[in-house]
Amino acid sequence: MLTRTLATELGRYGVRVNSVAPGFVDTPMVARNFSRPDGTVDPDAREADFASRAASSPLGRTGEPWDIAMAVLYLASDAARFITGQTIRPNGGVVMP
Repeated sequence: MLTRTLATELGRYGVRVNSVAPGFVDTPMVARNFSRPDGTVDPDAREADFASRAASSPLGRTGEPWDIAMAVLYLASDAARFITGQTIRPNGGVVMP
């Protein structure tokens, strides 16, 4: 609602307001979920979780930081000049509201 409200209020000034709600993305923060007691990452546990998530995605893969960056770049570009008040969900199609 904040995105829509700000878009409504700021549009008259030429300001576009959009939001990005990413899905599961392979980041160092996620890697901590697969840490062993010694702090290293358990590659088997990580791979099993990622494979399960990829199987539930229509695109068949896990998101990468680059995927989110490209969504933000699009919104910041002139290609999105007529887009405001929207939430972009780069999540590989896992959630389609």
